[in-house]
Amino acid sequence: FMFMWPKTRKEAFLRIGTTIIFSTVFGPLLVVALRSWWPGLFDAARDIAAMYGVDPALGVVFIAAPVLVLAGLPAWWVLGAFVRWFGRREDKDIGELARDAAAIIRNARGGA
Repeated sequence: FMFMWPKTRKEAFLRIGTTIIFSTVFGPLLVVALRSWWPGLFDAARDIAAMYGVDPALGVVFIAAPVLVLAGLPAWWVLGAFVRWFGRREDKDIGELARDAAAIIRNARGGA
C-alpha cells in the first residue's frame, strides 16, 4: 500500500475490489501449497492456539489470514501500475497503446 496509493476514489475501489477477489481466489490455493510445503508450521500454530486456551483449529487462522492478504497484494500493485500506465496514455488509440507495450517488452528483453 505504501508504494502506489490510488489517485482517485474510483481507482481505490477498483483496486480494493480486485485485491479482495485475488485474495479469495488465490489465497486458499496459496494456503494449501504452504500446508503441503511446510506442514509443521500449521501444527505449531494449532499448538500455540491450544496453549492460549483457544480452539486449536483457530491456529490455522493465525497462518491463513496473513497468507490470504499476501495473495491479494500483487493485484493491488499490478492493477495500480496498469491504471497509471493507461492514465499516461489516455489520449492514444489502441494501435499506439500496442506499440508502446511492444516497445516496453522489447526494451525489457534487451532488444533495440
